[in-house]
Amino acid sequence: MDRVVAARKLIGDLVKAEQIEVRRVEIAGRDLAKWIETLKRPPSGQELGEWLEEHAQVTDLSASTAALDELIDRHLADPAAVAVAARNPELERQLAETPEAVGPYQVYADWLQEHADPLGELIALGVASASGNDDDVARFDRHLKRHEAYLLGGVGSQLVSRIELRWRYGMIREIEEIGEPVAPEVWQQLLGLRVCELVESIGLRRACSAANDVAIAAAAPDSMRTLRLDGCVGTWPAALLQRPLRSLAAQSIYSFALDQHTLPPTLERLELRVPGLTSVIPLEINVRELVVHATDTTLGFLATARWPRLEQLTFDLDDRSVSRVFSLLEDLVAPALTQLVLTNSVIDHKELATLAKLVPAIRTLGLVNLGLNDETIGPIAGTRGFSLETIDVSHNELTREGLETARELAREVISTRQLRRGQTMERRVRKLAGTRLQAAEEIADPKLWRRAGIDGDLRWGRYRGDADYELFIAADLSRYGCSCPSTIQPCKHVIALALVAERTPLSPAPSNGVETRVSTRGGLADLLRASLDD
Repeated sequence: MDRVVAARKLIGDLVKAEQIEVRRVEIAGRDLAKWIETLKRPPSGQELGEWLEEHAQVTDLSASTAALDELIDRHLADPAAVAVAARNPELERQLAETPEAVGPYQVYADWLQEHADPLGELIALGVASASGNDDDVARFDRHLKRHEAYLLGGVGSQLVSRIELRWRYGMIREIEEIGEPVAPEVWQQLLGLRVCELVESIGLRRACSAANDVAIAAAAPDSMRTLRLDGCVGTWPAALLQRPLRSLAAQSIYSFALDQHTLPPTLERLELRVPGLTSVIPLEINVRELVVHATDTTLGFLATARWPRLEQLTFDLDDRSVSRVFSLLEDLVAPALTQLVLTNSVIDHKELATLAKLVPAIRTLGLVNLGLNDETIGPIAGTRGFSLETIDVSHNELTREGLETARELAREVISTRQLRRGQTMERRVRKLAGTRLQAAEEIADPKLWRRAGIDGDLRWGRYRGDADYELFIAADLSRYGCSCPSTIQPCKHVIALALVAERTPLSPAPSNGVETRVSTRGGLADLLRASLDD
C-alpha cells in the first residue's frame, strides 16, 4: 500500500475514534509519510505521539501509546520490506562478553535499525519492556508476532504449550520445556536461530531421549552453561553432560548413579533433589556449591565423596533429617566450606548449638523456611560457638523485633520475605494432606471435637462423628495415628487435628498414653511422597 495512503488511513482512524483533532488530514498524512521515509522504519507509538503533538495541523491528541502502537501495526508495518539480516561481529562479541549489561544491546539495536533488520527493533523493545511496563511488553509481543517467521524461523507454532522462551533485552536467555517434548529437528532449528545465540540455560521437564540429548548438545550455543533436568528417569543425558556446564540441577522421584566421568569438570554448582545417589567408588567432586535433598542414601553418598572446593552447602530437609545431617557433617570432607543453609523443616536452639560445634568455620548460615518466629528466634540467637558474618532467615514468621533479635548471631541479617504467623506449618500440613485436604477441612471445626490438647510435642484429640475416635499428631508431623478404620494415612481426622491445632490455641492437657494406644503410622514416608508429587 502507498505510504501516504497508509498514513492518512492511520490519522483517519484516530479521527473516527475521536482521539485526535486535526485541521487537514491529508496534509498531516503526507508529512507523516515523509517522516517515516526519513526514519526508514515505522515509528514506535511513543515516537508517533510526540511527532503528532508537535505537528502544526494537530490541535489535540488523546490517543494512548498502546492505541498508536496498534494503528502502526495495522497501517504501517510491512515485514517483507524490512526483513533484512545484518551482522556486526564486533558488537555481537560485546554482547557475548557482557550479556547482562544493557548498553551493548542499545548500541547493537541502533546499528541493526539503521540496517533495516527487525531484530534491532526487537532488542530496543526488549530493553524498554525490561521494566515490566504493560505497554512496552505489549509492543514487544506485537513486534515478535509481526516478524515471527523471520525471528523464530517458522518454529513458533511448534513451541506453543511445549516450550517457554524467556527473553533478556530482545534475545532468548532461557529455554524451558513445559509440555510434551519437541522433536530433535525442532530443537536444532530453534537453537540455530539468531535470537538464541546468547542462550544461557535449558530446562528439560520430561525424560530426555537419546536423540534429543544429541541434538540439543550439538546445537546449543557456547553461552549455554546451565542445564536443569526435571523428571528424568534415573539416567543422565550423556551428550549434554559433555558440554562445559557450570550449573546442573536435577529433580526426580528416581535415584541416580554417579561415577568419575558423569559430571563435567567445569561444573561449579550442583543441585540434586532426588531420593538417592550411589557410586561404585568414592568420588572427588569439585563443585563450589551443592544443594541436596537430605535422604539417607543421599547423605550416605555425600559422606563417602570428597569435596575439596565446596564452599556453600544447602540441605533441603525433611522432618527427620536434621539429626542425620549433623551426623554427616561430622564426617564430611569439605575443608573450604564456609556457607551452610538449612531449609524446609524445623530446628531448635539445642540442635543449632550442636551445629556450631560441628562446623565452627561457617561464616554464612541460612535458616530458611523453618517456621521461626519471635519466640523461637530468641533461644537460637543465644547460640554460642559460631563466628557468623551473615545469617539468612528468609521465609520464616519473624517481625521486625524478631529480625533484630537475629542480629545477635550475625551483623548482617538477610530477610527477603517473612510469612504470616502460622503460615509455615499450615503449608506443611497441606502438603502432608494431599488429596485428603478437602475432607479434613470439612471437619476442622473445634465444635466437632470432644476434647483436644497439647502434651509435649503431641497434639491429641477425640473426634465425635459417626463414631468416636482418638488420635494424635506430633508437632513436626513426623508421627501420627488414629483409631478410625481408614486404610488411607494420614486419615482426614489426623489432618483436621493438625489444622485445628494451628488455627485454634489448644490448652496443655495430658494425653494419657494415646500414642501407645493408637496404631502409629509412618508419617515421614507419606510426607516425602507428597513432596515429590508437588
